[in-house]
Amino acid sequence: MSYRQEVFLKGFSKDEFAKFRTTYETINPDRPIETAKVEYGETDSQFRKHLEGEDDSRQLFVEEILPHLGLFLQGPFPLPRNRVTASAWDCRGKLGAYQAAGVLPHIAGSRVLDIGCNAGYDTFLMSALGAVEAVGLEPHGFYHQACFLNAVYDVPGVSFVNLGWEDLDPRYFSGFDFVNCQGLIYHVKEPVLLIEKLASIMRPGATLLMETHVLSEVSTRSQFIEGAFWGDETYWWIFGAECLMGMLRSSGFKDVRMPLKADCDSRNPLNSQVTVEGHPAGARAWFVATKS
Repeated sequence: MSYRQEVFLKGFSKDEFAKFRTTYETINPDRPIETAKVEYGETDSQFRKHLEGEDDSRQLFVEEILPHLGLFLQGPFPLPRNRVTASAWDCRGKLGAYQAAGVLPHIAGSRVLDIGCNAGYDTFLMSALGAVEAVGLEPHGFYHQACFLNAVYDVPGVSFVNLGWEDLDPRYFSGFDFVNCQGLIYHVKEPVLLIEKLASIMRPGATLLMETHVLSEVSTRSQFIEGAFWGDETYWWIFGAECLMGMLRSSGFKDVRMPLKADCDSRNPLNSQVTVEGHPAGARAWFVATKS
């Protein structure tokens, strides 16, 4: 058994994780699993490289732990013996998005921090893209899924920390060249505090990549979400893109741009423009900024 597998087993409680699973598997339970038909050979080839060579202890580890991890949100992740994780989201398009956003040169050779990393798809991807160190920060139980995968892949330079963005302290987290913050800021009641915290742990000239939900129309305003959005009660904001870019410029960043934007499915069969709760469906957008 590898060192990372031993560490994982010491920190993982099957009973506690079973309780955590109920907090996210019950949100939109009828939503299709995007990766249900993905086969092993269709997963990211850079992830499959980590599984080359027979390793009986690794296979036994996967067989013991995987049934207890339930549904992954991120994925699909390849596993030994041609298995693939059951994952709600198909993240295979992320590489193309990174390319389209023009950030690949900023990742290679860099120390990168992945905020709210979930199961670590982007963390592993940025490592494969040449990051010399890739740290994933995840405060919730998804941290255990990320550590499980890291114990299986055993990638040098990749690590995960069970902390939230509020715990970032420049005395211990600093000098990062690239910070990835996807799908997080609309879950934060104090978004400007998050942006300022990110700026505090980045070196001057470092690159921030932020992906979030935005209003479809051009707007310098943001909408506060009262209640649920797509059944999720942790949604607090739909940002006007121009509003968010202004927040970034006012909080320690420059050269702010929005290279990608795509409208969202409302998931409302009666109205393509608003969710079942009555909120604008909006769009997802990627923002790139440089630390001043």
